[in-house]
Amino acid sequence: MRSLTYLLCLLSSALLLACGGGGGSDNNTPKPPQPVQNVQAIVVDSGPTVSGQSVNAVNSPYVSVTICAPGSTSQCQTIDHILVDTGSSGLRIIASALSPSIALPGLSAPSGNPLAECARFADGYSWGSVRQADLRMAGEVASSISVHVIGDSAFTSVPNGCSGSLVAENTVAAFHANGLIGLSTFIEDCGSNCANQAVEGWYYSCPGGTNCTATTLPLARQVGNPVASFPQDNNGTIIQLPSIADSGASGVSGSLIFGIGTQSNNGLGSAKTYTLNASGNLSVLYQGQVMQGFFDSGSNGLFFADSTIPACSNNSGFYCPLSTVSRNVTNTGLNGLSSIVSFNVANANSLFQANPNNTAFNNLAGGPAFASYFDWGLPFFFGRSVYTALEGVSVAGTVGPFVAY
Repeated sequence: MRSLTYLLCLLSSALLLACGGGGGSDNNTPKPPQPVQNVQAIVVDSGPTVSGQSVNAVNSPYVSVTICAPGSTSQCQTIDHILVDTGSSGLRIIASALSPSIALPGLSAPSGNPLAECARFADGYSWGSVRQADLRMAGEVASSISVHVIGDSAFTSVPNGCSGSLVAENTVAAFHANGLIGLSTFIEDCGSNCANQAVEGWYYSCPGGTNCTATTLPLARQVGNPVASFPQDNNGTIIQLPSIADSGASGVSGSLIFGIGTQSNNGLGSAKTYTLNASGNLSVLYQGQVMQGFFDSGSNGLFFADSTIPACSNNSGFYCPLSTVSRNVTNTGLNGLSSIVSFNVANANSLFQANPNNTAFNNLAGGPAFASYFDWGLPFFFGRSVYTALEGVSVAGTVGPFVAY
C-alpha cells in the first residue's frame, strides 16, 4: 500500500498568457478548433506485473499513454498502467517500461550539462533524467514536452538533497506503476521557484551523469502538466469513476476527460466550483479543526489526522476501527462556497481479508503524511465527476485554479 502525494512547490507557477494580434479580414479570422476525441479510459486494478506477478496495487487509477520521439509518428510506444495523479504535475515514466527503440533526446541544464530531476513523494523519491517527447492520449497531442524518465541508468548517482531519508522508488515494483501522469492545477511541476533559484530536491545539473548539483531551470524546460500543452481541451481535466459497494470492487472502469467546458461532454453541469489558493489547497473543517485540503487521485486512501480512530497493526498507514465509522467534512473554497462531504472509514485489515480479489475501496483511510493537511484521495472520486482546472484559466467565469464536483 502506498499513498502518493507530490510535494508541490509552495510558490505558484508563473502565469503564461498568450496575446493574439488584432485586426485582419474575415479570411484571416482563425477558425475554432474542431472537436477531437478527448476521453481516455481509466482502470482501477492490481497494477502492472513484474516477473509475472501483480504489484498488488489498491485504489490506483491507471491509463495508457503513447510516447513518441519528438515529431515522429512511427517511433512510438503505448505504455499501460500509468498512474493518474491530480496531486502532481508532469509525465514520469519508469525507464524499464520504455523500449530502447524509442530515442528520447535528453535536455540540458542552463550550464549545458545533462539534466536530471528528483520527484519527492509522501512515501519515497524518484530520480532520473529529463527528456523530450510527444505524448498522445485519446485524440490529444502534447508536442515536445519535458518528461521525467525515472531510473535512467545514465544517472546512477543520487544527490543527498534528493534522497534524504526517503525510500527509493525507481522501479515498477517500487512505484506500483509503469509511470505517472500528473494532472494537478499547476502548469509546471516546480514553477517560478525553480526558475529563480537552485532548489534541492528538484532539478540537477549532472556533468557526465554524476556529481549532480541543484540548478535553476526555465519554466519552458520544466516537467509540467501535459494537458496545458494540448492545442485544445487544455484548461483542465475531469475524472469520472462509478460508485462501488462498501465491500469494494475487483476492478473499476472510468474516464479521464480532457478539457472543461470545451466540448459537449465536459461541461460543468451541476458541479459546484471551489477555488484554490496559490498552493492548490482549499479550507477543510474536520472535527472542529481547520486545515488545508487537497484532491489527490494518486493517493490510495483518504489521509487525515483522527486520534479517535485506531491505526492498523499491519497494513501500515491505514485506519482499523473496531467497526466502520462515519465522518463529515466541510470543504470551503477561496470563493466562499462550502459543502459537506460525508464518508465512511472501514477496518482496512478486515476489508483486505474479506475481499482479497478487490482492488477498489471507497472507505479506505489512514493517518496524514503531512500534519494539518486533509488528503482527498481516490475514495473521494468514486461516484463523482471531479474537475481539476489549471491555474490562470477561466471556465464559466471562474478563474483557476479550482476543483469542482
